[in-house]
Amino acid sequence: MPDALNSPRPLRDVSTPEQLVDSGLPDDAPSSAENAFLAQWKNALAWIGDGLSFWTVVPFIGILGIIYLFFFTDSLYDSQAIFNLQNASSVSSTLGSLSSSLLGTAGSSNQSGAVVAYIESHEMLHLLDKKFHLRQIYSSPSHNPFWRLASDASDEDFLTFYQGMVTVSQDQTSGLITIDVLDYDSKRAHEISDAILQAAQDFVNNMSSSMRVATIKYAQDQLVSATKSVETAQPYERAVAEAELSAAQQAMATAQGLANQQQSFLVRISEPTTPTDTSIPDRILDEAAILLAATVLYLIGHLLVANVRDHRNA
Repeated sequence: MPDALNSPRPLRDVSTPEQLVDSGLPDDAPSSAENAFLAQWKNALAWIGDGLSFWTVVPFIGILGIIYLFFFTDSLYDSQAIFNLQNASSVSSTLGSLSSSLLGTAGSSNQSGAVVAYIESHEMLHLLDKKFHLRQIYSSPSHNPFWRLASDASDEDFLTFYQGMVTVSQDQTSGLITIDVLDYDSKRAHEISDAILQAAQDFVNNMSSSMRVATIKYAQDQLVSATKSVETAQPYERAVAEAELSAAQQAMATAQGLANQQQSFLVRISEPTTPTDTSIPDRILDEAAILLAATVLYLIGHLLVANVRDHRNA
């Protein structure tokens, strides 16, 4: 028994880490996972190139387009109104006021730009929302889930959506301004369009009044100052004071004439229409556009896949 305990134990064969790691394969050889991925990629390319034919992809996208256009999109009514801005100088027909008429036209053009900006502004949206509850209408769950205002939309998003529903365009040649109001209800579209015109008219009146006051104020101050000078002038100063008063009176008359030329009016060329049929979307035209886009994208994708497959086979 003692001899068995004192006898030396056999040694185990312990290989070095280098010997365990070295499997006889080169370091840059692809692993089985990489080979499987490459095989799957080639199979996917072959399936895309052979299985997804033109008559499979394009009709499928066309069917999706039909489902979206006819089952999800909302039919919108378009109420259109046309108006123009004119001022006293632009409607004058006398030869003596020809130059003033040209100046008036330029001013009217600037005012038209201000009116267009006002219709597209937060202030106009606030007035309309207060009267028609547009935020509630635009975010109603009954409308297109892919194109409606979010219930928690910010004021900026609300304005952007409103500007998509109410568009304003101006003809630079004639100066005519066209308003197109889209809405889910024909009567409400007409009412919104009429409310926009009325608010725009009030805006033009206030703007004209401010311009008249600003034009006359300086001349009026000069006239008051000249009148006081005459009243307080010494006998030897009276002649000069009276001359200044006469010049101030002439300047006042000129300023009043200029202020009258700056008076602007909103002239309704075409009253807001009450549409009897929806105009947006044009589902047939939109479906044709979807099919055309699908065809173009399929041809581009097919060429790319064919090019990649040729490089793989090379």
